[in-house]
Amino acid sequence: MKNEKDKAVGKIKESLGRALDDNELEFKGKMQTMKGNIGNKFGKIKDDVLDKTNDILDNMKNK
Repeated sequence: MKNEKDKAVGKIKESLGRALDDNELEFKGKMQTMKGNIGNKFGKIKDDVLDKTNDILDNMKNK
């Protein structure tokens, strides 16, 4: 949820920065958007690792 908020707020800052010709605000917006994207990817990797670990443990239990 926080990652989605970072992405949305980042896009707003980026757009405002462009509209106001404020390079610093635009840059901060881009960085916040990237932070949200990275957080989403990390969350997906974490979920995939947990799923695989659970599959392995289930297979070990059933043997």
